[in-house]
Amino acid sequence: KLKHMVEFQEAYAAVQARDYALAVELKAKAGTAKWEPLYEVFGSLYQRSLDLLAINPEAGDARRHPELLPATLEQQREEARRRAGDHYLALTAPLLPIALAGDKDAARKAFAYHERVDYFLPERRAEFQPLRDQLYDLAMLRILLYAPPGDFARELTSATRRLKPFTRNWTTILFSPTNAVIDLEAELAVTAIEESGLTESCSTSTYEEEVLDRVERKKVVEQVNDSTTVEKIIEIKHYRTVYASVTTCEQQAAVNVSAQLSVFPPGVDTPEWSQGLSNCETWSNTYSFGSGDARALPAFANSGSPAYPELEALLVEALSDLPWSARQALIKKYAPRKNSVAR
Repeated sequence: KLKHMVEFQEAYAAVQARDYALAVELKAKAGTAKWEPLYEVFGSLYQRSLDLLAINPEAGDARRHPELLPATLEQQREEARRRAGDHYLALTAPLLPIALAGDKDAARKAFAYHERVDYFLPERRAEFQPLRDQLYDLAMLRILLYAPPGDFARELTSATRRLKPFTRNWTTILFSPTNAVIDLEAELAVTAIEESGLTESCSTSTYEEEVLDRVERKKVVEQVNDSTTVEKIIEIKHYRTVYASVTTCEQQAAVNVSAQLSVFPPGVDTPEWSQGLSNCETWSNTYSFGSGDARALPAFANSGSPAYPELEALLVEALSDLPWSARQALIKKYAPRKNSVAR
């Protein structure tokens, strides 16, 4: 209806006037930081101008306000876009020498700025991609976890190399040698092994059952009436209580491995951080046996049998879990959960 169209155009004009006033206010500000919000404001103005023409091609608002013509708004939006890209290029420039010299904080900040450059100047993506890749590489902290030569190095190395690389918050933890530059080396070495040996504890439960012991047959005379009696054979059942016991035994063994995780910058003998780790693998077995009168024993009183643990296998299992514990410790120290710039 015409009434509804008029109301719509009035509302549209009010919103456009409000945002255009905001654009004029922003443009009057000094500095180059204004161009990013101006790009968003002019983008909204431009899109609404297209939406109005799509709904009502005869809308007269654009003719009364030439500054709100779609072509004019598009031109101003594109100017704001290019200048916003130049703004982030200008912010990046002083960081580049520091970043290229190896400063990771500068490289991360420069990379974040260049991500905005890519957003505002996608037409120059191919030009800046090599630099962005270089900044990303420089910004990443790479830690290599490995087992130095020594006791159980083979077992630790085998378990370590089964882990997958982990990346979070500009930190990558690697578990196999790589051609990438390593910033920190994390050594995992066994420091002690303790075996508890086989221990066994047993407890005994007693059971009793009333069973039929014997049946006694006895002849008795039974009075039928005053003049008649009969002889009968009766059975008398005699019961007695029998006893049995069930002994349940719990066998246990454990192997505890202690290790030291030490993080070194390449070529440095003193660790910048270290942490002790430990892992315990346990083995258990339960068996039971009955004794006494079998009639008093519960079902399945005899189950299982004594066994003997393979302590070497327990040791290998305890060792194989240490690289995972080291991985978690490195993540907690160098890559805790937090908001970060993600590629």
